[in-house]
Amino acid sequence: MSDRIALVTGGGKRLGAKIASALGEDGWHVIVHYNGSAAEAQDVAAAIRAAGGSATAVGFNLADTGEIEAFLADVGRVDVLINSASIFEMDTPADVTPQSLEDHWRVNTAAPVLLAKAMAAGHTARASGCVINMLDQKLFNLNPDFFAYTLSKYALLGATTTMAMAFAPAVRVNAIAPGITLPSGGQSEAEFARAHAMNPMRGGSTPEDIIRAVRFILATPSMTGETVTIDGGQHLDARNRDVMYATGVPEEDAP
Repeated sequence: MSDRIALVTGGGKRLGAKIASALGEDGWHVIVHYNGSAAEAQDVAAAIRAAGGSATAVGFNLADTGEIEAFLADVGRVDVLINSASIFEMDTPADVTPQSLEDHWRVNTAAPVLLAKAMAAGHTARASGCVINMLDQKLFNLNPDFFAYTLSKYALLGATTTMAMAFAPAVRVNAIAPGITLPSGGQSEAEFARAHAMNPMRGGSTPEDIIRAVRFILATPSMTGETVTIDGGQHLDARNRDVMYATGVPEEDAP
């Protein structure tokens, strides 16, 4: 088992799985977190091991502080924390509910903060720990769609800056804000391709782009308190609705 330990939340599916696999390739022991995707997380960990790396899959519910605390009591030191897991559900200011606000807050804000707090407590040497929070270009290109999600990610953006101040010099805290990267919700491949090209660069972020950004942050010990936006310039193209709705996805089919 590698003596460099990385925890990737939501590591069993989508972008989290790709980041976990890349860290396995780079020689990290990867803790692949899952909640409802046990089989997928086990597959990711098995693939890392089959390629000569080191990985374990661990399940706990990020919405349950008791489960988070139980995990933290068992895991020991973590050197890199990638907060990739997220809830992304459609609502607007007109129909947001207390439950939606709480659900998004628990997973998208509170869990990353609590995990970072516990991780930072185990580090004293300069730049020995690193947190990377996955945000969204939406924070720099606001519209009312996915309202509770956007609020929760805005809070995590603020936490990125303030935790970077509080945890220095032992732990660095940065963030990556991707644009549309993988098909989501009711998107077909054709709809995703159209949305992915709706930006100044005529092509949005790819998983490989995000992995390169993760590797850059990890390799740059002086970098902290920064958010890297990778979206083909999507944040420069203001819209009144989420880009998903410009491609023909019916609102009832959106996530």
